[in-house]
Amino acid sequence: MLIAAVIDEKETILPIVEGTILRIFDTETSRAEDFPNPAVQLKTGRRGAALRFAEEKGATTFVAPPNTFCELSYKAAQEDKVEFIHIPSDTAFPNFKQSFLNGEIKVQAFLPDKEILPS
Repeated sequence: MLIAAVIDEKETILPIVEGTILRIFDTETSRAEDFPNPAVQLKTGRRGAALRFAEEKGATTFVAPPNTFCELSYKAAQEDKVEFIHIPSDTAFPNFKQSFLNGEIKVQAFLPDKEILPS
């Protein structure tokens, strides 16, 4: 499975438009590849751009701390059958990775409504 996460230089997982790095993590090899987050350079359609980029790289799952998706990007993700890993704010990527590989974090089809921002 390929999982997308947006992170900063300290490897903290952030909402989709806040981090400078879009990381694609392969759960089968435990390897990660980093790309510049396409949302950083845009003024509109930022979440959708990052989502599309991750999907183009093969990601089928997105790590989602609070406020990661807005209504439009969340709807697009659901239409594309993207799954989500809901995590608390300020989660470090190495901690997320270990928890996921240990089976402590689950993939889900939906996010809590209160976590989705208005468009």
